[in-house]
Amino acid sequence: MGPTIIILTPFITAAIGWFTNWVAIKMLFHPREPMRVFFWKWQGLIPRRQEQLATEAAEIIEREIMQQHIIVHEIRKIELGPYLEEAAHKIVWERVGPQLKAIPLLGAFINEGILAKFEVMAAASMKEESGPLMEKVAMQFEASVNLRTLIEENIAAFDLERLEAIVNQVAKREFRTIERLGAVLGFLIGCLQIVILLLSGTITL
Repeated sequence: MGPTIIILTPFITAAIGWFTNWVAIKMLFHPREPMRVFFWKWQGLIPRRQEQLATEAAEIIEREIMQQHIIVHEIRKIELGPYLEEAAHKIVWERVGPQLKAIPLLGAFINEGILAKFEVMAAASMKEESGPLMEKVAMQFEASVNLRTLIEENIAAFDLERLEAIVNQVAKREFRTIERLGAVLGFLIGCLQIVILLLSGTITL
């Protein structure tokens, strides 16, 4: 083995280490569709496991992060008061008021003071109904929405190209570190091989 090959060996193994890690990262998402190389079926990890990942992720999210009963509890806590007051004001002044004023004879008696009283009455009545209404909404959500299935279907249908772009954007620095680490380890392995060969007398400088 000549001196040139001995010197180049660590750089060759470094390139191999970098390339191996680069390929491993790419294989997370590629190829999208299964490819056959002789008897070997090859497909990216995430495309191949997307449905399984969706099922397990939905189970974890539902169990550990976003249980359905917690969402129902939060729905019951929503305070509708300000929204109902705004709705009552809009209904009375923009809808009911103009319609009452347009009624012959009766319209002459409709003034701002009467409309203001109507608004107070409407807001009070709507607030009385807000509690039962939110309870019905919470019960309907719990009965009709399967949170786990909803999460699973959305993850399973998520566009892989978009997911890859998100992962690359978030983990770009870490991926580069992994590639460089492969190069460093490859370089060290190449140096170690040369040392072992020198010590064994297989090669001489």
